[in-house]
This record gives sequence, structure tokens and C-alpha cells, in this order.
Amino acid sequence: MTDTYVEIDLKRMEQNAKNIVAKYPEYGTFIGIVKGDAYGHGYGIVNALYKGGIGYFAVSSMEEAAAFRKENTEAPLLCLEPVAIDRLDEAADLELTLAIPDMEYLKALLNNKCDHPFKLHLQIDSGFNRLGFKDKQEVKDAADLIEQSPHTLEGVYQHYATAGIFDPYYDAQQNRFRELTSLLDLSKIPLVHLGSGIALMAHHKPDIATATRMGLMMYGYNISPDSYGNSPKDRLRAARDKYFQKKYNISEVIRDVELELKPAMTMKCRILQLKDVKKGEHIGYGAAYTAEEDIRIAVLPVGYNNGIGHHDNGRVVEICGKLFPIVGEIGMNMMCVKVDHDVTLNDEVILLGGKITLGMFSRFSGMGLAEIMLGVGKNNPRIYID
Repeated sequence: MTDTYVEIDLKRMEQNAKNIVAKYPEYGTFIGIVKGDAYGHGYGIVNALYKGGIGYFAVSSMEEAAAFRKENTEAPLLCLEPVAIDRLDEAADLELTLAIPDMEYLKALLNNKCDHPFKLHLQIDSGFNRLGFKDKQEVKDAADLIEQSPHTLEGVYQHYATAGIFDPYYDAQQNRFRELTSLLDLSKIPLVHLGSGIALMAHHKPDIATATRMGLMMYGYNISPDSYGNSPKDRLRAARDKYFQKKYNISEVIRDVELELKPAMTMKCRILQLKDVKKGEHIGYGAAYTAEEDIRIAVLPVGYNNGIGHHDNGRVVEICGKLFPIVGEIGMNMMCVKVDHDVTLNDEVILLGGKITLGMFSRFSGMGLAEIMLGVGKNNPRIYID
């Protein structure tokens, strides 16, 4: 048995995709974000998503694209970061769709000797201030240059800086996108994608959008915002939201979206040793934990080297359906858990999954949701189950 590993449920990945596609039929194309080693799930998941209806994918680098193509040679694949001009032949071999961030890059592409006709997506900087065009005449000029070239302008897109959960910047970005693309006939561009998973769930489809992008939700997490409760404070918040929504013309937020999504990733490990610790004895580095009574601990072969982080903000693990707390400092490859006498050496330990949600894990470690999956997935052997 592998000491510590990550289990990826391919049936859940496929069903998540099917449920998303069925929930949002108003979108014609679903672009699955599989950057960061598919959020730590590895590219062994792409065919499950493809069978589930995710018809387009996006990665961040040539290396990710190559790993993707080892699993799937059919699906359209967008590289979100501009491919180095001297690697265009490699991009052609991988049948990549290229992102165009500015006029300088586009001219370098058009002047290159690579004779492969690429599908191109113009990146629009509507306020994120990373990659993308910021001048509407340049956007128009870029589209005209592409039309005169062997290449095809297949898409135009932006990246939201905020989720739009009661904030006007979401709307400001969408309005800026419309302004920057106002000299184009967007109806003639097959893929106009403005979204993210949270934008997809929390907002109605923008009328100009023909496609949507998603990351976290595809891996099994319903990230739609919750409704306020019925307490006096929550009712005041709801009234405030309605007031400012009307005053500042803020987009309506859709809350409590009913969409069945199940996490595909579970992190597990075995128990190395069970031992008794007497009252007053210390555990771990710095002797930071002192037993206040006679206790039993399980020593686990997992630590920050496994991508779980060094912080322990009330971290627990699951063993046989029960939750047990971490005691002592988390080491590089080991940590200790206070258990009861029902736990045996052969019991399986769950660190992520089961009763331990991604949100709980985030609070334990102080890490972001995607950061957790990436770290856990990349730092442990992955086992795919179907």
C-alpha cells in the first residue's frame, strides 16, 4: 500500500461535466480549465470530462499542452499564455489554439515562417491588468490583420478580477469588454467567453457570450454564493444589497444554485504507528504540544512535503467515520493525530474528502482552494478509479 496518495474518481468527473452542461444549455461551448496539472488531478481526467460534454479545454503552457495531448488528441485546446514565437512549430504539432495578448505578439506571429494556420483568441484586458488589449482600435486592427492572414479569429475573451458578488467591478469589467470590442461584429466570432465558474453560477449569461470557462466547479465544488439567513442582521444585509443593486446598477446575484457536483479528489494515507503518550509528555518539534492526560496517538506518513501546508488551524483527519485532531507541529513528512482505542493500524486515514471538505481544509491550512488541490495532487501519487 502506498503510504500517502490521492484518489481521483473518474466517474464523478464525467458526471460533474454532464450535470454542468445540462444545467446551462444556453451556452454553446464549455471550456474546461485544466492548467496547473488539471488543478492537481492530472491529465488522466481529461477524457472523462470530454465524454461528459466539456468540448474545449485550456492550459497555461506548452508543457501542459504536451501532457494533455498524451491523453487526448481530439479536443480543441487553448493555451492561455502566449506561446513563445520560436516554439510555434511545436504548437502546430500539438494543434494548439493561440491566445493573442497584444499587437506586438500578433505581428511577430504573422511574420513568422511557420506556415500552420492557427485558430486565434484575442485577449481583452477589461480591468484585470495582466495580459490583453486595452485599446479598442487595436482590437479592431488585430481582427483585420487576422482576417487577411491564413489564421482564423475563433475567439475573444476576458478574465474577471472579481466574482461579482455584490461588487460593481464585475459589471465595470463587462462594460469595458463591450467597449473594447465595440468595433467588432461579435456575432461573427464563434467563441466569446467572458466567464469563470463563479460567474457562470452566480450570474445570468451575458447576451454576447457564446461560451463559458470553468475550473473549480468542474472538479466537484458548488461555488455558488449562499443566501442570507433569516436573522435580523441577514435581513438587513439583503435589503442593503437590493438598495445598492438598484442604485449602482449592479448585476443580480443568483444564490443557492441547485447543481449536483461531487469532489473527485480524496487524499488518503496509512498509519505508521500507534503509541501511548503519558500525561505531561511532549510531542513533536519544539516540544510544542504537551499531553494534558494519557492519550493515544497515530503517527501518519504525511506532512508539508505532501502539499498540505505547514499551518494547523484546528486540523482534523477522518478515520473510520470519526474526526480526530492533529497534535504537535506538522513536520515535512510526518504528523501525529490524537485517536481513541478503536483505531487500528490497518485503518485508512482521510485527509481530504469524506467528511473533510475543501473549505475545511482551506481553513486548516490557510491556503486557497485551487492551491490545495494543486499541492496535494502534485505531491502525491495519483490513483485513478473508474
